[in-house]
Amino acid sequence: MSTRRLLQSLALVGAGVAVVWLAWPQDEPAAVPVVAKVLAVPALAPAQVAAPVAKPAAARAEDCLPLPALSPHDQAMALQRAVAMLASGSGGDAVLALLVQRPDGDDAAWAEQVRLAALRSQDAQALRWAASACPTSACRRELLQERLRLEPDNALHWIAWLDENPAAADEAWQGLAASRRWHEQPLLLGERIGRALPPALLPAQREALLQPLRDQPWAAPPAPSTSLANACGHYGRAHPIGAACAHAAELLLTGSDSPTAWQRGAELAQQLGRSDIPPPPAPPPVAACPKQSIG
Repeated sequence: MSTRRLLQSLALVGAGVAVVWLAWPQDEPAAVPVVAKVLAVPALAPAQVAAPVAKPAAARAEDCLPLPALSPHDQAMALQRAVAMLASGSGGDAVLALLVQRPDGDDAAWAEQVRLAALRSQDAQALRWAASACPTSACRRELLQERLRLEPDNALHWIAWLDENPAAADEAWQGLAASRRWHEQPLLLGERIGRALPPALLPAQREALLQPLRDQPWAAPPAPSTSLANACGHYGRAHPIGAACAHAAELLLTGSDSPTAWQRGAELAQQLGRSDIPPPPAPPPVAACPKQSIG
């Protein structure tokens, strides 16, 4: 999506948010903490454990006032500032700057810029985001191999390798069996772009700008693994693949940082015949505005 179309989407989102623009001075104040979007755990089957309800946290009164929305011009200025700050940064920030400015249609030069920036980043998450820009499977495999080098204990990368390169299935199953965590950092996108937005923005204003970016294809959470679903359940724990499947289910249930990953772990555990499915981790508190008296 081009920056122009993205800004049009932002304008529609911002119109529904009751906030006001605060002009930021040249000497910027300390950054306002980013309010990250809470990922809700999808509905579970009766045999599974229901996710706990997040308890509301106190919100600042000034964040709850019914104020006018950001204008399209102010949204564009805020986004341009964020892109400039990200582009001048290091590591994964430079990758984000390029992805936010994705052109319409195929652009080989832009895709190559993203690939090179991702390889320079030494950032496994940025490498995952950058894969959406790859025009070929060879590009995706190159970025995946770098993710495996940086985080060999992260099951997320080995499952992706299993799906992307079936010829290396033995290596992928062995790597999965030796993994110690499932780390996909679902809140990192909002944190990084949020830090680059004007510090004077209120949390609701930040959310109006961030939400369309979270909906971009490159920001999507990892897709369910078809290879894992097809292989697991056909082997017992004594078989290396069966043992790797059981280990993957345990990691998704107890060693992941994403409610979606926990849900997939519960489904995989049921496929393997487990009934002792642990409850999901408690989600972070949701900021709630106090009730306002009328009159």
